[in-house]
Amino acid sequence: MTEIPRPTSRNQFQIAILCALPVESHAVETIFDEYYDDDDHCFGQDPSDENAYMNGRIGNHYVVLVYMPGMGKCKAMTTTLHLKLSYHQIQLALLVGVCGGVPRGNDGRDIFLGDVLISDRLVQWDIGKLLPTAFIRKDQPQYVQGRPCHRMETFLAKVNNADERRRWESSMAELLEIVQQSLGEQSAAYPGVDKDRLYFPAHLHQHRDLRPCGMCRSCGSCEEGNICPKALRSTCDELGCSDHAQGCRSRPSGESDSAPKPAIHLGPIASGDTVLISGHARDQLVAETGVIGIEMEGIGLWEETSCVVIKAVADYADCHKAKQWQRYGAASAAACTKALLLEYTVDLPQVYPVEQPGGIDSNERAAASHHRLPFQSGRGPLAKIARVSTLSGISDTIKMVYSLHTSSNLWSNVCIAALAFVIGYLYASVGAHLVEACGHWLMS
Repeated sequence: MTEIPRPTSRNQFQIAILCALPVESHAVETIFDEYYDDDDHCFGQDPSDENAYMNGRIGNHYVVLVYMPGMGKCKAMTTTLHLKLSYHQIQLALLVGVCGGVPRGNDGRDIFLGDVLISDRLVQWDIGKLLPTAFIRKDQPQYVQGRPCHRMETFLAKVNNADERRRWESSMAELLEIVQQSLGEQSAAYPGVDKDRLYFPAHLHQHRDLRPCGMCRSCGSCEEGNICPKALRSTCDELGCSDHAQGCRSRPSGESDSAPKPAIHLGPIASGDTVLISGHARDQLVAETGVIGIEMEGIGLWEETSCVVIKAVADYADCHKAKQWQRYGAASAAACTKALLLEYTVDLPQVYPVEQPGGIDSNERAAASHHRLPFQSGRGPLAKIARVSTLSGISDTIKMVYSLHTSSNLWSNVCIAALAFVIGYLYASVGAHLVEACGHWLMS
């Protein structure tokens, strides 16, 4: 690969990666090929910009990693607004992390925990009317956001080709191993095929039998389709969810002995501020919109810039939601992001060279500086003359005209004053430019 020089300006960064959770940003940090932030060189940011950044390179792209202060579309929108204050040339924003997934994609393939979802459009799903027995979602066009920029849309069309998708998945699997090694294999390891269980929507995450801790069905809150807060803080193993399930979907038996490679799925992704932990509501949303996942920040980014969501499935958006798959999912999403950027091509940013002294030693520079001192000392008075030339020019012109013409006629005096103002203004403007030009000539 051709060596890419270090950027000299924030305006050379065209791609931003945004992460809402620390576990997501830690994974993304490992995919950078080069870091540009150090003590000797800092790109800085606009005084009104409150974001935190890391600048670097991934493949041929100058990329800025944006650390969001938390989840939700409001924080995503605020973060994007601040981003645009400092980075004026961002053409594409990638939202990378973890999300909730649905059981099956629009192409009929099963979606498993750890698989990566890429958005081709976003659906704002949590705006509507809450009736006594149902929630009616607004489905007008303004709540279904447009597609990515044409170049990215064309590029992502490759995912729909089975051979290309398998090639991308192989590349992503290789990069995932590198990410896991960088993070520490245990911290981002595959949790295990036996931990990937999809239950029927009616099978709730609740207390059922008398447990040694004393939590049981007699608590009252876990009866008749309800779930108590203590149950939501417990794992499926602690509650024995699999022991009481009438059935659940798991990985094919042939994949039980190893960590399966994550798959890539392209499709619409639902976005909103609500955390969805209901299998029934998830399936209803899929039936209405055809989404393949649910997340919380993309719709906020889209209000300000074109974005693509790249998120790995960490749960099935049902009441059995847990954080056990977040680290592995974040690593998978980061690996997929790098695989995408290594193939995504844009025009290389123009590099503006930094002027160098060019072989003049310190003695020569000191001598040159000494010879310029008289002119430098005169720069201040020259600038002051330029600043006050407007007022002095008008005043002097009025005096000059009045000394040549005296009249008691009011109209004549008004005309003289107007003529004096115009002449004085022109004189002052030309004089200011001449003074500045002389100052620059003297300084050169």
